[in-house]
Amino acid sequence: MLRFVATPARLGSQPVSEGNPQVMSVLVSRRLVLGGGVGAAALLVSGCESAVEQAASGPASSGPVKGGILRIAASADAQPGVILAGRAGNWHWRRLVFETLVELDDKRQPQPLLAKSWTLDDARTTVVLEIRDDVKFHSGRALTAEDVVFSLEQVKVQANVSQVRPVALKLTAIEATGAHQVTLKLDSPTDSLLDLFHFTPIVDKETFATLAEGKTVVGTGPFVWKQWKPGASITLERNPAYRDPERPYLDGVEISIITDPTALLTALRGGTAHLVNGLPTADLKPLRDDKGFALENAGGVFYPLGLNVTAKPFDDKGVRQAVGWALDRERIKAQVFGGDAMVSDLWWTPTEAGYPNDLAGHYKLDAAKAKALVEKAGATGAKVPIVFANLPTMKSLFEIVRYNLEQIGLAPEAVALDTAEFDARQVAGRLGPAFLLLHGMVGFSSSTILDAMPSLRAGNPSQFTTPRYDSLKAKLQTAGDDTKKAALSEISAYLLDESFSHVTMVAPQYYPRSAKLIGAKVMALGSLVATDAYLA
Repeated sequence: MLRFVATPARLGSQPVSEGNPQVMSVLVSRRLVLGGGVGAAALLVSGCESAVEQAASGPASSGPVKGGILRIAASADAQPGVILAGRAGNWHWRRLVFETLVELDDKRQPQPLLAKSWTLDDARTTVVLEIRDDVKFHSGRALTAEDVVFSLEQVKVQANVSQVRPVALKLTAIEATGAHQVTLKLDSPTDSLLDLFHFTPIVDKETFATLAEGKTVVGTGPFVWKQWKPGASITLERNPAYRDPERPYLDGVEISIITDPTALLTALRGGTAHLVNGLPTADLKPLRDDKGFALENAGGVFYPLGLNVTAKPFDDKGVRQAVGWALDRERIKAQVFGGDAMVSDLWWTPTEAGYPNDLAGHYKLDAAKAKALVEKAGATGAKVPIVFANLPTMKSLFEIVRYNLEQIGLAPEAVALDTAEFDARQVAGRLGPAFLLLHGMVGFSSSTILDAMPSLRAGNPSQFTTPRYDSLKAKLQTAGDDTKKAALSEISAYLLDESFSHVTMVAPQYYPRSAKLIGAKVMALGSLVATDAYLA
């Protein structure tokens, strides 16, 4: 039996993580706790160079300051109706209002939050969660085991579009076995449960149905949702009944929606925003050596180009492979991400056990080969609408992809959608022949990625499904430590050959902040936490 018990003096309050400059760090596995072996490590790139070190050692030394309003500028608006899903417009406030069962720290180790401990039986098919008994929702109602059961059951509901729904579906039973105890049952062990616990906010069952209206958004977090003006702003206030009476330090949070990247940067530099979410990586360069700012590492993002195998010309595998040979990934790395990214054709982090290094660079730039494949398929001149979210990074990425495809005889067209429409079409599988996606899933295990990543999971917008694919997924997800390497290599080779999704880049994600903002942190997978934050 394996038991994990909370040891921090004050749960939910952890030190600000320190980055390791300019390297891709090998961080600690989650399977050591829940999976019984070596699992996926996080790929995190630190941008916190001298400016960050100066900020951390400067104003913070005077101690926390109570009061003040944290001002955030974000490029995407809130989508409270899909709070169980990862959405660009929710990352900057989701963990301010809601809380999860555990948090994966900067070393990918689970830290107790609403769950104070969890125990696995020897077969690793029964998990018992002990829930804190001092937590209240913003409505004043006490959190119980029934709320945890409700939240995990809602993850299973397809309409709630949670990326970790396939993980929740592995749970054959979710039961409240005490006022503050939840017991989970599985048919077989999985190394994905901590991803589920970290990713899923515990919601208020009494108000969940009206979340989409954005008027009553009730969580257990340190800040209370007060007002949302769609397309303009979000207002949060300090939770006066938070279980730690000394937290949070801030009086509130004001979030302004600013879609123009120049205006985002101006807001940060001009002091009207303490933190920015959505600034293109290339625009971060002038901030790196400026002691007035710091870059908070928000984890890593996959940027795949998806191709619909049921739509011409991508119903021809040769044309799909041609796209792989056509992509100029080095140019994407340099121009879109300022050199701060990793070129790889694979959907896994390179530190995962069994990672097939020999396949990571399978598609090298070869425009002549790509053009010949397009001509062979009779696809020269084919129009290719490419759908993408109207975000600065995605627009920059599209421009290079468009040029690459034009060079091999295709005729790409831009279809830029606002994030809400894009997400809705992605969920419905209506993205057309080609689409640029972004998935903040670096650090998830390969088992979770296959089940949860929209580009690869069942019902993917590429409309790709075969018995062989299902068989290879099952083989990997049930593999032991002695067979995982072969299984991961086999499914990687299959995905590269079928070419329905091409990873254009694996890049870090940063939240630039003013040096005046101390104690804010960004958890694995991008959620901002400001429980210990204050303004110096």
